Amino acid sequence: MSRVYLLHFFFFSAALFLPLSGAEKSPYRYDFSQESAFKKTWHWRGKLLGVSKTRFYVGQSADALDKRSLFLEANSSSGVIITQIPPRIWKNYPVMRWRWRILRKVKFDKKELDDQAAVLYFGDGNTLKQTMLAYSWENFTPLEKKTVISYGMGSRTIHRICARNKDAELSKWYEEERNVVEDFKKTVGREPEGVCGLTIGANSQYSKSNTLVEIDFIEFRKTKKKGSSSAAAGNKIAKRRTLQ
Repeated sequence: MSRVYLLHFFFFSAALFLPLSGAEKSPYRYDFSQESAFKKTWHWRGKLLGVSKTRFYVGQSADALDKRSLFLEANSSSGVIITQIPPRIWKNYPVMRWRWRILRKVKFDKKELDDQAAVLYFGDGNTLKQTMLAYSWENFTPLEKKTVISYGMGSRTIHRICARNKDAELSKWYEEERNVVEDFKKTVGREPEGVCGLTIGANSQYSKSNTLVEIDFIEFRKTKKKGSSSAAAGNKIAKRRTLQ
């Protein structure tokens, strides 16, 4: 069991007690357009003894929707940033949609190591029991492959889903859309409870890689209406209505 995952759960527990940011409007969007709002909303965690800290920073991006995005830079490092998603959001807006791309990949020879260029966690819990979904950017792992990591006699569980891998093109934007509440119910067998945690992570300390991933935005949206050709039909990228 990787100590990184153990610490991710600890950070997630801490996220549940972070203060909420300002008033929200629908749909709920993190667009990373303002560095001051980013620093207020997201909180860094993840220092491991002898391991460098992954950098999370807002920077210029010419082809991002707001010309700025979030960068995850893991140079032989580990770390996560966290915020919380209250029930009024995930109950009414269960679809998480995000746009990301990889600029520098994890480098493995043949064996898949426990490094991810990027991973988004959604889940619930407390200091005694936590359950999380993890949508990860892997390397050799096949797309949509699901793996489960459990420890502490079942008190801590991560359900990892490979969202992207080494076959992704460098610098190409990919838009993902997951009904995280339905994924959670199908995977765990129950609905999430209470305040949930949203965590963004990147780690490369095992492969000694220098990875770089860019996230344009993360949105929580309503489920699509019946008969829509796609989840985005009639519901294009949200105007700037944010949690910040």
